[in-house]
Amino acid sequence: AAECLHGVEQSPGPSVMETIQPCLKAVARDEFLKHHDEDVKVLLATCFCEITRITAPEAPYSDDVLRDMFHLIVDTFSGLNDVNGKSFGRRVAILETVARYRACVVMLDLECNDLIADMFRSFLEIISDNHEPNIVNSMQSVMALIIDESEDIEESLLNVLLSTLGRKKTGVSLPARKLARHVIEHSAGKLEPYIRKILTSSLDGDGTSTNNSIDHHEVIFDLYQCAPKVLKVVVPYITGELLADEVETRSKAVEILGELFSLPGIPILESFKSLFDEFLKRLTDRAVEIRVSVIEHLKKCLMSNHSRPEAQEIIKALCDRLLDYEENVRKQVVAAICDVACHSLGAVPVETIKQVAERVRDKSVSVKCYTMERLADIYKFYCQSGSDSSVNSDDFEWIPGKILRCLYDKDFRPESIESILCGSLFPPEYPTKERVKHWVTAVTHFDKVEMKALEQIFLQKQRLQQEMLKYMSLRQTSQEDTPDMKKKILGCFRSMSRLFNDHTKSEEYLNMLHQIKDANIWNIFTSLLDCSTTFNEAWSLRVDLLTKLGEKHALHDFVSTLSMRCSYLLVNKEYVKEILSEASDQKSTGNTKLMSSCMDLLTAVSSFFPSLLSGLEEDIIELLKEDNELLKEGIAHVLSKAGGNIREQLASSSSITLLLERLCLEGTRKQAKYSVHALAAITKDDGLMSLSVLYKRLVDLLEEKKVHLPSILQSLGCIAQIAMPIFETRGEEIINFITKKILDCNDDSGDVSAHKSEWSDSTQSCLLKIYGIKTLVKSCQPCKDAQAHPGIEKLMGILKNILTYGDISANMISSTIDKAHLRLAAAKAVLRLSRQWDHKVPVDVFYLTLRISQDDVPQVRKLFLSKVHQYIKERALDAKYACAFLLAMDDYHAPQYEEFKHNIIEVAQICQQVKMRQLSVQA
Repeated sequence: AAECLHGVEQSPGPSVMETIQPCLKAVARDEFLKHHDEDVKVLLATCFCEITRITAPEAPYSDDVLRDMFHLIVDTFSGLNDVNGKSFGRRVAILETVARYRACVVMLDLECNDLIADMFRSFLEIISDNHEPNIVNSMQSVMALIIDESEDIEESLLNVLLSTLGRKKTGVSLPARKLARHVIEHSAGKLEPYIRKILTSSLDGDGTSTNNSIDHHEVIFDLYQCAPKVLKVVVPYITGELLADEVETRSKAVEILGELFSLPGIPILESFKSLFDEFLKRLTDRAVEIRVSVIEHLKKCLMSNHSRPEAQEIIKALCDRLLDYEENVRKQVVAAICDVACHSLGAVPVETIKQVAERVRDKSVSVKCYTMERLADIYKFYCQSGSDSSVNSDDFEWIPGKILRCLYDKDFRPESIESILCGSLFPPEYPTKERVKHWVTAVTHFDKVEMKALEQIFLQKQRLQQEMLKYMSLRQTSQEDTPDMKKKILGCFRSMSRLFNDHTKSEEYLNMLHQIKDANIWNIFTSLLDCSTTFNEAWSLRVDLLTKLGEKHALHDFVSTLSMRCSYLLVNKEYVKEILSEASDQKSTGNTKLMSSCMDLLTAVSSFFPSLLSGLEEDIIELLKEDNELLKEGIAHVLSKAGGNIREQLASSSSITLLLERLCLEGTRKQAKYSVHALAAITKDDGLMSLSVLYKRLVDLLEEKKVHLPSILQSLGCIAQIAMPIFETRGEEIINFITKKILDCNDDSGDVSAHKSEWSDSTQSCLLKIYGIKTLVKSCQPCKDAQAHPGIEKLMGILKNILTYGDISANMISSTIDKAHLRLAAAKAVLRLSRQWDHKVPVDVFYLTLRISQDDVPQVRKLFLSKVHQYIKERALDAKYACAFLLAMDDYHAPQYEEFKHNIIEVAQICQQVKMRQLSVQA
């Protein structure tokens, strides 16, 4: 019968209707309608659907029969959960027919309200991911059609839909939740007043709602996505919850709003703007857990859409909590902003990240360390992002310098900073060439403090490597535990332990490590200490070493740190080769800033790890030959530091000596200085032969080549320091030349106008006199010979006159600015001499030097006091010179007063530290 009815068209002629009348009557018989067999029920429901289709729009049966028929149809829908059932296809066909031909609307006419609610409930219970889209769409169509055609929406029906909403709802599947949302979204206009009524009742807690299974927060969450206009009514209620006295109530409100605002692709509703403002104010809530919760949700907001209109407002609000009194909140803000930055670099302004970076100076050690780690995460993400167009090429290159600066904070351990530099700034697989490019760019952002910190890291690394090599040598030669050998090994351990934060614990760990007999472990250490080991090899070796020990081994963490600091992971031969290559590339592009950075980095590396230059001699010579003053200066500086280690390899190149000699004669003053030291480093006899030849040429050229006189004077001064016996052969001749032909001469140009008042208006004659003074000072400061030079008394007389008159004598004619420059040069000369020959400085010269802190020219005062402060901090100058700050205070206003007071306190602390160290050594 079902098959026959399926073939009959809708609204057929009278003859066809007469033919199927027996079938229509048979279907309505009680024994069929009340049959217990499921297959019979399905077939009967199929026939009824077909009959309803054929007779539409006329009703084929009485109201009572129709009610029974619809009960039967709704009952068949419960079998849709069994997709493998033999009658599943027919059940689907019934559903589609009911949806397509609007048969369900008849249920409204028959007032089958409870049956409709049961049908809705059935759909929501049986729907699953296994159902095809046509089934889901048919269910949705039936439900939406009933709602749209209803004059009034029964609360029981609405409760069926609303009780399905909510992510935390147990017993409700995700497909059911989606179906309910789609139905509400489709019929939002019709449902709006009814949903508002239920929500208001639930939020009021007046007990008029008949369904207690609705969690209004969870319902709001889903409605926000499918029927947002409905929610205007809830704004006052949630605002009240945000301002409630109970922490739990405020917390729940924060939770739901945070999740709403962080929904991806959904903007904040206009009606919720006031709620969003109040939500942001919860960042200052008195409960820490609520502040933390808001921060976490704001992070999700930014990560879901970092270009949302409220993004800058959110970031500003977060930044305001960087100074929260609770350390966990500050840490959470750092985490939130850094997470967003690591999700999308362009999402957070660079200035905001710099503001976050200041937390490395937080009063909490935990926040400090965490901030440093997260800065490294951002930098790594920036490096991995490569050509991300949302950021400038060097927006984050300041981060390595910021991390290095932490070295001077007592709460940071040097080993932790080196660990971050080695393993956290770049992924292990990152190419060396790219690492070097980033380091070179980072160095352009370094100030003196940060460069000094890098050198300090290198110094400690060098010392540890040297002590470890010494220990390894002792270990290999030690055939038996003799007392003498034990003493030497313990001495090595003591020296190494001082390079770690916890000296006592480190020494204990080293002794434990000494007991390990596994030859493989010591072979790995030997390879790590080998400067020819590549980065990838060193990384793999270190992983193998830690794997052999095992994570649970007592020495695991210590060996992890020790192996990292002993290895050449931070710098290696590949690294140095790439620096040379990068310098050459930047020369081609003409980028002087990056060229200078390459040379600064190469100089720092070569100062502490000169062996890394071995094998790269040809590259070094090629750069020295380049027609570029920066490269010449940089390579000369590198050779002055590391030339001794590659002396034999350089011996085969005769051109390098000639190149360096030319720089001594015709280069800049810096080039001349570095070249003299380089010549001494790269020749076997410490440069005695080459410097003797050079010295003769320099002295002979004093009278001839005045155009290169500054460089010649520089070279002569450096030779005096390095090789005093050579200098003494014609020393008097040089001193007389400087005294009579330079210092005791008026300006040839005749331009000594008193109107010159700018600090930069000094004449060439003045500069030459300053260079002459520097050469005389160097002639009294030999590097090796500790004997005072006999000419020091005469030099003190010259400096006394310059400090008094601003020139070598009162009869000299020069401008006010020239005299100021000369007074400053003389005062600095006294400071330099005092570093080595303090007892040779007469009292009157000492006093005149201190009076420079009260000089009429501000630049003189500032530069002189800066040099005093520098030398005392370096422990190179007697603390008595700190009196200069006291003399300067009378002439300075509040800002300078505070600065000088700080300097004096710092000097006192330095003196105290020195005294304690002396007492410790004596003890």
